[in-house]
Amino acid sequence: MTTYIIRRLLLLPLLMLGISLIVFILIQLAPGDPISSQYGLKLAELDPTTVENLREELGLNDPIMVQYGRYLVRLMHGDLGQSLTSHTPVIKEITARYPATMELAITAMLMVIVVSIPLGVVAAIKRGSLTDNFLMAGALFGVSIPNFWFGIMMILIFGLWLGWLPISGRGDGPLFSRLEYLILPSFTLAIGMMGIVSRMVRSSVVEVLGLDYIRTAHAKGLRSQTVLTRHAIRNALIPVVTVLGLQFASLLGGAIIIETIFAWPGIGRLAVNAIWRRDYPVIMGTVLVFSFTFILANLFVDILYTILDPRIRYS
Repeated sequence: MTTYIIRRLLLLPLLMLGISLIVFILIQLAPGDPISSQYGLKLAELDPTTVENLREELGLNDPIMVQYGRYLVRLMHGDLGQSLTSHTPVIKEITARYPATMELAITAMLMVIVVSIPLGVVAAIKRGSLTDNFLMAGALFGVSIPNFWFGIMMILIFGLWLGWLPISGRGDGPLFSRLEYLILPSFTLAIGMMGIVSRMVRSSVVEVLGLDYIRTAHAKGLRSQTVLTRHAIRNALIPVVTVLGLQFASLLGGAIIIETIFAWPGIGRLAVNAIWRRDYPVIMGTVLVFSFTFILANLFVDILYTILDPRIRYS
């Protein structure tokens, strides 16, 4: 296992290099540039020489690979560059906003685990009953509903009509003093994943309950609760962990929309603003941070496999 983790960590720089190259080329191929985005219609009023000087100053006239090589050299020194609009270091902007995004994503993930796994287990135990049908109908609703529409409805109902919860911002002070700011955006982010995971848990538990070793455990006289908790659920969670690891990327991607709707000061909102402004260094920085986080999350899932099932070994 240790060898596997070391090998994955050694491959991490190559993965990040490939991601950075692909993203850099795609950004360069996109229409527009920072100058046209910054000046808009006023760009036509500028002297062509001035525009050319601005492009030369920003290095936009150089070939793509020259620009990428220059970026790569800075990246190897831990420098993500400087924002073209705010003129502040990208690493500083990301560092200030990254905790907010992870706070939102982790809270949503905890909601998914706490809600979806018990509901999926209950639906599996009561398979074919009214409870099962009701829970799976709710799960289907969660999967089908667009999270941006659901977020707007949450703002209207709980924020504007009832006035129970704040509808924007992150609040000030320690986490426990501003939990109310987390409820709406994190639940909106988690609702779709709750439906996916609960359905996955149900199908996995139903499959495990029909296996021979479960029937043998019942035949030995073990209590149904013991068989369920010690044998069935633990093995049923292995494919669920895979889904949770893969869906974590969806949480990070969905955070971009949710942060915009709820004015949450995370790197998702930073990325959206950077895209509108064609702020290349900020776009690159946010994508690299998202990718790095996702890769580490998948490594954590691989390690968790061996905890759930000690028979699993990585060579």
